[in-house]
Amino acid sequence: MSEKGIRKRNKPTFVCTNCRRRKIRCDRKTPCSSCVKLNIGYTCVYDTSWKAGVADLNTTNAGPQRLSITIQEMEEMEYLRARVNELENVLLQHEQKAEETIPENTNKPYLRIQSIAPPETSVSANPVVNPDDTLNFYTGYTPLYTKSNIRRVNFGPLSWVSLSKRDPVLCLSWREISNGGSFPSINLTQLPLTPENIAILNTYMTTSEGTSSNMDEFFRRKYLEVEGYEETVPYNSSARIGMKALEKDYSGGKNREGSPNKPTDFRMSFTSISLARTIFEGKINPELQLIQKIKAILPNRKVFWNLIDLFFDNVYPFFPFIDEDSFKKDLQRIFGKVDYEDKQFSKVNVCKKLDLAIVALCFICLRMTYLSLYSNRDAVNRRVIESPEMTTTKFLFQNPINSSSIDVANSCIQCFQFTRKSNLIVFQAILLMRFYREIAPEESEGIDGGDSQVGTALIIQMAYSLGLNREPDLLDVCNDEKTNHLGRKIWAALIAADFEHCLAIGNPISIHSKNYDVTRPFLTGGNSNTKDVDMEAAVVEIFSLMDPERQLLRRLLGYVLDMRDGVEMNMITNDLHVLEMVMDTQYNVLQKHRLKDEIFNSKHTKPRVRKFLYSEKARKFLETKVAITSFYYHIYLHYEKKMDTELSFFYLTKMLLIATNDVMPYIEDIVNGFLSSVGLFLNPVVQLALLKSNQILFSSFARVNAIIYQAEKSRNHSNKWTNDESYRSHFTKLKGLSEDLNHTIKLKTQLLQRMASRYYCAWRISKSQVTFLNVLTGNEFYDKHYQQLKRIKGFQFTSAQLDTFASVIGELKMVLLKTLNFEDVEDLSTPDLAEDKSNDVQDLNFEQQPADTNQSRDREPSEPSVPLRTGLTPLTYLNEEVPAELLNENFNYIDHMWLSHAAMKQDTSQSFENNLISTLFPNEDLRSMTTSSATGPYNEFSVGSSSAQPGESLGLTPQTELPIQSSSSSSREDQIHVSSNIGRQARGQGQLPLPSLFKNNNEQEGIDQVLEDEAKFPYHSFS
Repeated sequence: MSEKGIRKRNKPTFVCTNCRRRKIRCDRKTPCSSCVKLNIGYTCVYDTSWKAGVADLNTTNAGPQRLSITIQEMEEMEYLRARVNELENVLLQHEQKAEETIPENTNKPYLRIQSIAPPETSVSANPVVNPDDTLNFYTGYTPLYTKSNIRRVNFGPLSWVSLSKRDPVLCLSWREISNGGSFPSINLTQLPLTPENIAILNTYMTTSEGTSSNMDEFFRRKYLEVEGYEETVPYNSSARIGMKALEKDYSGGKNREGSPNKPTDFRMSFTSISLARTIFEGKINPELQLIQKIKAILPNRKVFWNLIDLFFDNVYPFFPFIDEDSFKKDLQRIFGKVDYEDKQFSKVNVCKKLDLAIVALCFICLRMTYLSLYSNRDAVNRRVIESPEMTTTKFLFQNPINSSSIDVANSCIQCFQFTRKSNLIVFQAILLMRFYREIAPEESEGIDGGDSQVGTALIIQMAYSLGLNREPDLLDVCNDEKTNHLGRKIWAALIAADFEHCLAIGNPISIHSKNYDVTRPFLTGGNSNTKDVDMEAAVVEIFSLMDPERQLLRRLLGYVLDMRDGVEMNMITNDLHVLEMVMDTQYNVLQKHRLKDEIFNSKHTKPRVRKFLYSEKARKFLETKVAITSFYYHIYLHYEKKMDTELSFFYLTKMLLIATNDVMPYIEDIVNGFLSSVGLFLNPVVQLALLKSNQILFSSFARVNAIIYQAEKSRNHSNKWTNDESYRSHFTKLKGLSEDLNHTIKLKTQLLQRMASRYYCAWRISKSQVTFLNVLTGNEFYDKHYQQLKRIKGFQFTSAQLDTFASVIGELKMVLLKTLNFEDVEDLSTPDLAEDKSNDVQDLNFEQQPADTNQSRDREPSEPSVPLRTGLTPLTYLNEEVPAELLNENFNYIDHMWLSHAAMKQDTSQSFENNLISTLFPNEDLRSMTTSSATGPYNEFSVGSSSAQPGESLGLTPQTELPIQSSSSSSREDQIHVSSNIGRQARGQGQLPLPSLFKNNNEQEGIDQVLEDEAKFPYHSFS
C-alpha cells in the first residue's frame, strides 16, 4: 500500500489554540489560566474541528459516526480519571487531621472536563467544582478598624467593609481615600489631642455662637465628639466647663421667663441623671426633674390618643411586644382618661419609678406611629396635607412628634439599673428602643453594625434573665395567657433579629437552639394582645415562616464563622442554591402569582392585614437575597484570585442577575408602588441593598478602567489597535462597558441621594460613594497603583462573556431609569414591576391603604405611566416660585442638616437653626420668612391654608427646629423646645414635617452635574 493510502492517527485537541502554539499546559477553562496570566484571555479559543486524513476522503458515512463515538469514549475516560483523582484526594484529605487553618487552594491544577456556562437566571444552579476547593471567609484581608486608643471596630465577613477590604481593587481605593481625603472627617489617622482640641471640646457653644462665622470651630468640636476624642479629655477640665454651662443655662432660664416668644431650652441626659449628686450637689432629685420634662413635651390629648390608637394599627404588627389593654390602662392611670379633645394635659401622675418605663414605652410608640404616617410617595403625602378637610392624618402631620420624645424615653430608661435586675416593662421599653434605632431616619444602624451587635446581645441576655427562653406552660408560676403569649412573641422576634443581624454583618449567633425550649407563638381564644384578632393571627403566622429554613441558615452562618478550617466550596454553593430556591418559591411575593393569591385570597379579609403579610414576606426575601449576594462576592473574589476566570465570571454575573431581577423590582415597589406606604419598615433594607449592589458595580468599574489604562499605556497599543481586529473589538467593548458602569453607578447613587433627604444613613452612603466614584474615574489612582493593579488578574473575560456582562448591566440600568423616572401622581396605581420578566406577574391590583389611616379604599388601575423628567434634588419645594437664592442650596441644605445631626450625636444642647437660616437665607427679606415656632423641624415647609386661591403661590416657611435630633447615644444632652400654643400654630397652616423620599420636579438636572456638586463633600462612611 502506498504512503498516500495509509490512514494517519488523528488525536483530539483539548487545549486552547494559544497553549497549543506555545506548547504549555492548559487547564481547559474559558479562558484558561495561562491566557489570563498573559493578559490575553479575550483570545483564548478552542479548536475542536478534525483534520480529515487521506483515507477519510473515500470512506462512507459510517466513518464519521465511528469517529464521534471514539471522541465520546475518550471524554468519558478522561472524566472518570479525573473523578478517581478527586475521590483519592477526598480520602487523603480525611486522613489528614491538621488543626491549623486549611490554606485556600490557589495553585493546584484542576482539569475541567466541560466548560461552565454563565447563569441564565438568578436562581440557576451553581456548578460543582473540585472537592479540594475550600473557602475561608476570614483570609486575605484585615477586617479590624482601629484608630489608636479611641476606636477599635471589628467588622463581620459579610459586612460591606470586609467585602471592600477583601476586594484587592476596592482595598486600594479605600487606602487612597483614607490617606488623601480633603475633608478631615474622612481621614482615618488620629488627630493629635492638642490643648487647642481640648479647649474646643470644653467650649460651651450657645445657639448664637453656632453661626456661620464660627462654623469651622463648631464642626471641629462636633467631629471630635463623634469620633470619640471627647472620651480622652481629663475630667478636671470638663467639670469646670460643665459647671459654667449649667450656670449659664440657669441664668439664661431666668431671662427667658419674661420672654414669651422664646421657647424654653431643657438640658437633660443620662449623665446629668446618673451623676446628679456630683452636678447638682444632691439638691435636686433627677427623676423629679425628668417628670417636669415629660410634662413639657407631651402633645395635646387629641394627638396623643389618636397616635396611641394608630400604633396598634400601623406599628404593632411589625413590633407586637405590647399588650393593648394593659398598656392603655397604664396610660390612663398616668395621663388621665381617653379624651380626643384638642387641649393640653392638665397633669401627669407618675407615682412610682416603674411608671417612667411606661412613659418611655409611650414616647417610643408616639414617635414610631408618627413616622409610620409618611409614605415614600410624595403625592400621597401631599394629598393628605393639601386636603381641604381636616382629617386625622392631616392633623397629626401638623402636630409632629420629633425625636426629642426618643431622648426623653432614653433618659427614662437610664433611670433603671437594667444590667443588674430586669423588669418586663423596662425590657419592653429597651426592646422597642432597639428596633426603633434600626428603622429611624436619624439613626444609622444596620449598615456597618453600629450599636446593633452590642444592643442585640444585651437584649438577648436580658431575655435570658427574665426566663423568656423557657416555655411558660411548663412553669407553674406563669398563669397569665396574654403575658405568656407576649413572651413567646418576644423570643421569636429575638431569634429572627439575631439571624437578620448575622446575615447582614456576619457576626456570631447569640441564640442557639439548645438554649431554649419555648414554643413558637400560637393563638387561642383568650391570649391575643390586641383587639384585632385577625391581625394577631397574621402576626403569629409570620413568626412561624422561617422555622423550616432556620437550620439551613445556621449551617450557612457556620460556614462563615469558621475561622480555623476552610469549608468545602461545593457545600457552600449547594446550600446557597437550596436557600435561593426556598426564597423564590416561598417568599417571592412580587413575582410569583401563586404567593400573592395565597395572601389576597386567604382567610384574612382586612386590606391592612393582607398588606402586612405581603410586606413581611417581601422584607424577608429582600434581606436574604442581599445576604446571598455577600456570600457570592466572597466566592467571586476567591476564584478571581485563583485566576479561574470561568467561575469568577459565573458568580459575578449571578450577583448582577440577583440585583437586577430580584432586588431592584422590590426596591421599585417600595419606592413607587404598593409597599411605599410601609416604607418606614422597609427603607433600611433598601439602603443596605443599594449599598452592596453598588459595591459590585464599583468593583467591576475599577477593574475595567485598570485594564483600559494598562492597555493605553502599553507600547504596542497603537500597533495592535491598527492591525489586530480582535484587540480593537475587545478594547472598544471595554470602553463602552466602562461608560455603562459609570452611568449605572451614578443612577444608584442618585437613588441614595433622594433618600438622603430623610435618612441619615443614606446621606452617609451617598457621600462616600461619590468620593469613591471620583477616585476611580480619574487616571491618578491607576497611575499611582499601576504595579499592584497589574498583578490583579481580574476581568480577563472573553468577547462572548463581555457581551453577556454588558447585557446584564444594560438591564440593570433600564430598571434604575424606570424607578427614577417614575411619574408620581395622586391617582396612579401600583405599577406592574415585572410585566416584562414573567407571565406570572401581572395586574398588581392590590388593596391600597390611603394616606388617611381612618379610611381604606381599593386602588383602581390606571393607564401605564409615561416617564416624567424627575428633578435630581433631594428636596421638593411646594411651588415653582422659589427665590433664586434658594435654587442651588438644596444639597447644602441636606448636608447641613445631617452634618448638624452627626455633630450632635453626643451633644444636642446647641441649636443649629440660626446657622442654617443664615446660610440658606443670606438676606433679611428671605430670613424674615422663617419663624421661631417649635411645632416642627427646620426642614418643615408650611403650605398655605386651604383657603388660598388657585394660582396663588404657597408660602414657604422653613421651621427653626432641628429636623431629626440624634438619639443614638445615652450620654448626649437633649434640647426640647416647648410652646404653649403648639396646637393653635399647627392648625393655622398645613405642614409636611418630613421631606418625602421620591419627588417629582418640573425641571431635571443632569446626573453628572449633580454628582459633581456632591464631589466637594468627600465623606467617608465612618464620619
